Amino acid sequence: MEARTVTAEDYLKSLDEFTLYKGFASLSDIAHLLNTTRQSAYDEIKILLQKGFVNKQDRGKYVLSSAGQQAANLFLRKHRIAEILLWKGLSMKWEQIDDQAMGIEHGITEDIARAVCQKFGCETCPHGNPVPDIMGNVSEINDLTMDELSPGKSYKISRVIFENREILEFLGQNSLLPGAIVDTDEQNALHGRNCRDAGIPKHIGRALRYLIYEA
Repeated sequence: MEARTVTAEDYLKSLDEFTLYKGFASLSDIAHLLNTTRQSAYDEIKILLQKGFVNKQDRGKYVLSSAGQQAANLFLRKHRIAEILLWKGLSMKWEQIDDQAMGIEHGITEDIARAVCQKFGCETCPHGNPVPDIMGNVSEINDLTMDELSPGKSYKISRVIFENREILEFLGQNSLLPGAIVDTDEQNALHGRNCRDAGIPKHIGRALRYLIYEA
């Protein structure tokens, strides 16, 4: 992936994802995900704290404030619509579109957004996440975390709530896209029903949300 400028919106997106994934974001988490230095992450988080977009919890733990979440949603609208355009309009690989959308998301005007939505629909992005409306409002999905799954049951993947290259490549290579069926064994380990791998690693399972599946 070519080097690119990391924006404040990228930080908001990463904070949103890490909060869904593990409940908070650390500076190291953000720096690693955005391929920047810890000092750069600290400098940007400090600005976002001053603007009231970020709250600091315990030492080294950061989450979005309500204002920050609204700002993140406005950016996520552009990012997710860019993903829809790349996937449905240009037939790019599912596991590549998160990275590639980062190159065009800032150029998604509302005119472009409306055109994409009219042609392809914009209820959810290709990774299953709801697309916020023009005001940044978003429909919540009542789905399950990995820790809420029961042993010996079947579930349908609802969405990918944490997107990095390793996770998306594993999911794409094993056909574990939203809508795919997974099963839990008696030890509550996850297995993709049509997955070539023996099982789904826990750190990848935690990056997903699930719906109860009834055949």
